[in-house]
Amino acid sequence: MIIDKADNLLQYKEEYPVFEQILEFIEKHKQEHFAPGTYHIDGERLFASIAQYRTEADKEVKFEAHKKYADLQYIVNGMEKIGWVPLGDVEDNLISEEYSKGGDIAFYSGKSKFDFVLTKGSFLFLLPEDAHAPCLCADKECNVEKIVFKIQI
Repeated sequence: MIIDKADNLLQYKEEYPVFEQILEFIEKHKQEHFAPGTYHIDGERLFASIAQYRTEADKEVKFEAHKKYADLQYIVNGMEKIGWVPLGDVEDNLISEEYSKGGDIAFYSGKSKFDFVLTKGSFLFLLPEDAHAPCLCADKECNVEKIVFKIQI
């Protein structure tokens, strides 16, 4: 897991070369303002999902985890809290899963070990062992524009 500003993405390029393509997409988005939707950058190996939504109170937190993809969640505008817990701590609390149907997501109940607050220009990089609860309000509900980059593992 990494939390940082997008301006620093290239510092991680040696370990994660795909971060260079991600930074290029972010820079292009700043100029062209892509509409919400899915954008394939490198086929199924790397794609981006742009979403706009309102954050939610975290009364009933659902954690999600993935097997095939790591997430790099980048905040274009707004502020969002993302809860985090090691997957091993919530694996016994499965709510639902899409793996058996060819999907790449499972949902779990549990309590957050850490809460990360992301603001405009920051990102959180999550690996398959990182269960996370996105889209939560940090202080008060607000509008968010976010790009979630899916990086095939």
